[in-house]
Amino acid sequence: MSEPRFDDRIDLNTELTNIQVLAILRRTLAFIWPVRRLFIIKFFLMCGSVIPILVAPWPFKIIIDHVIWGRPIDDAIVPFPPFIQPFVDLLVGFSPMEIMAATVALMAGLVFAFGAGDEGRQGAIAFFAQGEDTATQTENMISAGWSQAGGIWGLLDLLWNIRLVQGVTHLVRYQLFERLMRLPMQTLDDNRIGDSVYRVMYDTPTFQDLCFDITLTPSIAILTALASLYVMQYSYGDLAPQLIWVGLLSLPAVLIITMPLAAPARHASQASRASGAATTDTVEESMSNISAVQSLGNMVQEHRRFEAASQESFRQFRRVKLINVSVSFFVGLVGASMLIYVFFLVSSMIIADQLSPGDFSVLMSLYFTVAVTAGQLGQLWIDFQNNAAAARRVFLFMDLPSEDGQAPLQLSPISEGVRIEEADFTFPDGRKALSAVNFAANVGELIAIVGPTGAGKTTLAYLIPGYYRPTRGRVSIDGKDIADMAADSLRRQVTYVFQEHQLFSETITDNIRFGIPEATAAEVERFAATAGASQFIDQLPQGYSTRLGRGGNTLSVGQKQRLCIARGLARNSPVLILDEPTSSLDVEAEADLLNALQQARRNRLVIVIAHRLSTIRAADRIVFMDAGTVVEEGTHIELMARQDGAYRRFVELQTG
Repeated sequence: MSEPRFDDRIDLNTELTNIQVLAILRRTLAFIWPVRRLFIIKFFLMCGSVIPILVAPWPFKIIIDHVIWGRPIDDAIVPFPPFIQPFVDLLVGFSPMEIMAATVALMAGLVFAFGAGDEGRQGAIAFFAQGEDTATQTENMISAGWSQAGGIWGLLDLLWNIRLVQGVTHLVRYQLFERLMRLPMQTLDDNRIGDSVYRVMYDTPTFQDLCFDITLTPSIAILTALASLYVMQYSYGDLAPQLIWVGLLSLPAVLIITMPLAAPARHASQASRASGAATTDTVEESMSNISAVQSLGNMVQEHRRFEAASQESFRQFRRVKLINVSVSFFVGLVGASMLIYVFFLVSSMIIADQLSPGDFSVLMSLYFTVAVTAGQLGQLWIDFQNNAAAARRVFLFMDLPSEDGQAPLQLSPISEGVRIEEADFTFPDGRKALSAVNFAANVGELIAIVGPTGAGKTTLAYLIPGYYRPTRGRVSIDGKDIADMAADSLRRQVTYVFQEHQLFSETITDNIRFGIPEATAAEVERFAATAGASQFIDQLPQGYSTRLGRGGNTLSVGQKQRLCIARGLARNSPVLILDEPTSSLDVEAEADLLNALQQARRNRLVIVIAHRLSTIRAADRIVFMDAGTVVEEGTHIELMARQDGAYRRFVELQTG
């Protein structure tokens, strides 16, 4: 069954088989080990929550049989289980009112310690308000908790559960986010930001559910069912052995009924999450481009686009809900059938005086526990499908090749320069951006890369810090192939100032020293002055402590550009690449920047991608590109001297 793609460009193969689900479950178990101490304590707390389920029915039997009915306490039709027999022995010789008082005291102690008896799977629960969609419901998994018990024990279990689920979720989130930060730029360009946000925020919380559903939930459910069946066997096995067999058969019966719904559950969960990610991406994309939306008067269309995405998200969630309701129906059908059979069997035996009226409350309570447990195990496999779909989405990105790959080499301080030899680069969609490019640049040079739009200038520059890897050819620094270098090591020595102004919603100081946190206030101010930013910063009411708006949009384009240049200069790396650094600068600011770059090139390699003739002329050497290859190289004077030169024609077109 094929699911909608929801504009995905990376996550296209979303099908999961039962074998793949089991592989995901095995892999998920690894996340328990870092929180193993919390996990072990949680297991024993959950074991303790079985106590009230087994004990709670018997005080009601005592009250019905030995207080209301008046039967002597030592004249019971069936034997009491070992854990309640010592209490019963204490009641021998008590009057009915004394038995009542002692039994009520026992029940009060149970309520205080464990809550009001058998409270089902979630005796104590801590959930926040949530909507009917996957996002808000999985968000609840992060800090919410549950306990099968109530009372003091349930509270401790609940609080411990919250710590445990937060620990697992944080671990998965951290690893996924760290992986996203290390994916190649090509991969990140193909993926939607909203999709990444959705995977980090709303897919990762399902891991803690998987961790517990693989281990704690079935273990405690089976323990509870077997303990209940043991109690029935101990007290009622001789009188009604068929009761035990009915209880045992209910467990596999539920599993057999729910198994066929596994595949539809996987498909529905995947589609629900993919459509939710598409909705998140619609919000992110619209708000990131709000200036274009408002300037083009396109608010109504964007509203409709979001409305369609949101409605689709809810529609897909309704599919998930329908399957869950179907599972609940079939599970309830099995449980109800079993309870009806037990009801008539026990009632008949009471009428025949084979059992006492108090036995009715015990057996119905214990059978209800078995029915609930069977339902949990039946629902468990369906929950596996829902959560495995989310885990697959997380593991997909964790398994994508990172920038480092198998490159362990640490780059020594750059002393020579960069070489690109016979390099081709082709985008995944088949577009060829570079063809047989040869390029060399040495420390101490100021190089200008020039050419018409689409010539491949930025693509060429992206090869140097390893943002793109050539599909053919070699890129080397100081004679060493960058394919063998660890990405962190390479990026520490190559600073790239992008054409798009990328600022954070922090203070101006924080933005300038983003790449070098240890920079002093004096150094920050010096770099700002070099980039021509100090003048407008000094005019701000809070100066360098001014917090910027989203993406720095409280500043003009020129001001943002100056801050980005200041941040690039602050790193003082051996290689500095600036993409159109003077496009938004006035003449005076451009002159100051070019003078700073001339000073900077004395101990580093400076590469500038530029269109402005005044910026180009300042370079020691000009590399002119066209149609994805290097056409000419030389100084401005040398290239202009070529009568039919490509650079000369380019300049003449620029100057009109």
